[in-house]
Amino acid sequence: GPTDNLKYGLSLLHPNSPGTEWVIEPSSEVVSDAKLVSAGTINAAGLRASALKPYALLYIVGGDVRRVPMEANGASPGSRVQRARTTSACAFEVDANDYASPENSRYIVTTAGADGVCKTNDDGRAEVKLDAGGLSLNSFGGVAPLGVFRDATTLAPRGWIYPKTVSFWATDATVVTRTTTEPAFSELIASTYRAALLDDGAQLSVLDLPAGTVPTQNRLDAAITSGGGWCNIGFDANSFYVYRNKAGSDSLACGIRPTAATWTVLKVSRTTPTATVMGTGSGFISVASMGKAQLYTTVIGTSNNALITINKASGFAQRSDTTASNTLVTVQTSANDVHELWRITNIGTANVTYKVEMIDETGDILYATSAGGFPMAVADASSIDFNSSESRTYFIFADGYGARAFSGSSVVGYDTSTKSNTNFGSLPGSAEFGTDFVFASSRGGPGSFMTGFVARSSGGTIQSSGAKIFSFDASTSSSLKYVTVTQ
Repeated sequence: GPTDNLKYGLSLLHPNSPGTEWVIEPSSEVVSDAKLVSAGTINAAGLRASALKPYALLYIVGGDVRRVPMEANGASPGSRVQRARTTSACAFEVDANDYASPENSRYIVTTAGADGVCKTNDDGRAEVKLDAGGLSLNSFGGVAPLGVFRDATTLAPRGWIYPKTVSFWATDATVVTRTTTEPAFSELIASTYRAALLDDGAQLSVLDLPAGTVPTQNRLDAAITSGGGWCNIGFDANSFYVYRNKAGSDSLACGIRPTAATWTVLKVSRTTPTATVMGTGSGFISVASMGKAQLYTTVIGTSNNALITINKASGFAQRSDTTASNTLVTVQTSANDVHELWRITNIGTANVTYKVEMIDETGDILYATSAGGFPMAVADASSIDFNSSESRTYFIFADGYGARAFSGSSVVGYDTSTKSNTNFGSLPGSAEFGTDFVFASSRGGPGSFMTGFVARSSGGTIQSSGAKIFSFDASTSSSLKYVTVTQ
């Protein structure tokens, strides 16, 4: 449909039969959100979940939360859909995936309030709970949770963090973290397997939840952290990293783009928590991501833009790449020291150009698209490090993105663990879609099976006529195949 009011459907493909599309929900049903439930093997001592594979997909259509298995058993997947039979669910907000026992997973969704409309001030929250092959949805009658905490020993989800308490699922016990006279936490910014960085507006705090039931709380310097508006960059084994944009004295919500602002990046150590300013300057941060030794921030200024690289150990600005105001450079990091850099030039003109580069943390270019490059996806990780916020290692992008967008471009993957690229095949071009613009998207993981969607775009509307679904194996070149049968 229209690009400002798209309708989404849901289909499944199986790697053993990539030519067949199994329609779960047609696009006219308007799927509003989806969340993959994964299963895997837990190494508690190593703080990892490995051998991850898709277990089930939760999705929302028409306010109803539904579930479809991601493991085939010979039956049509559409016949196996389970429904919570609700009408108010909007989007997934917090996930508590139990990788060792996925049927114990829980999720928080936003819900439409009295006005019946999502994304308004009266939205509520509800808990989606998996159990014995089914699912249920229960609204939070009062205050809703801010996030989840895990068992420090088993790494399984253990309970919810509320503004003034923590609640343990197994015992229904509640432990107070803030007294009635203390300010309530208003936002959970980031959380590790056992600790959370929280904001109450007056200061940031680190709440540690060890194996027992008594949390410890470390309040950070209010002179540095007060005022709210902190946005997550990521965390590693040593620290949390956050940033904030301010317009004058006012802190801005994450995603707000002012005409003039100043930015600040903080490091919050996880052992004996303290907050340290790593950098500040004029302009506002539009994109931020965490690498192994570096932080990458894209700063929009009044007269120019910059990609500022900050060393996590030593502090502010190891490197600053300043560009003109009509050029934008962003970085999406991986769990390794190789990342995807996307460069857009001549913004606001008829000659906009795009380029994808794979760079290491010294700034060296390891790979670059030969023609216009456009990111398509970062594949879900097959192994998760609970001691770091970034575990993904595989990027998918288009090479040949140009005047008619994805028309005729190649789908390419880059594996940061092996520092190698693979060309899977080409998207339809003028022979199929004529002179129309071409829209494409992709997703995949955990595992090597990836899927995608491509369609013509005419008059600002993505057309269903001639649209194609494709798949490929991320470990095999020239493996891109199109669906030929729809069930």
